[in-house]
Amino acid sequence: LFLTDLLLTSPRLRFWDAQISAMLRWAKALHARDVPTLYAIKKMRQDLRCLVRDPTKKVVSPSGNICYINDIGAAVAKDYANPLTQFAMSNFPEDRGGYMSEAQHGFKMLRNGPEGIVTPAVRVEGKIFFTQELLQQSNASYFIPERFF
Repeated sequence: LFLTDLLLTSPRLRFWDAQISAMLRWAKALHARDVPTLYAIKKMRQDLRCLVRDPTKKVVSPSGNICYINDIGAAVAKDYANPLTQFAMSNFPEDRGGYMSEAQHGFKMLRNGPEGIVTPAVRVEGKIFFTQELLQQSNASYFIPERFF
């Protein structure tokens, strides 16, 4: 049932109920074992949505436009709650424009921020300086900055 649902709910493949029913009848005609019914597939999806809670909400604007919004906070909370994904997650430092919300964010930014998120350049008095490029100080000595704070 899992593999069938995985195939039929692929975001790149959109199947209508008539197409799904035809595939299920074809699988039964080939004498496949444990072929679910269309009702069983729909019931399982509904049960999973109730159990896991669908993060996507349908919103209708005042002009009548329909859009769908995902609850990012709920998705991240599920990732942290999942023992298979929580250890693969990395907490990046958070700069809130002039202040750090917690002392740990400042420490992360200064000491062990991943290279992929450090600021690649800084503008000082109209001049742009990049990391990993040779720079000359006012006392004529040279250095290569790894990060800007």
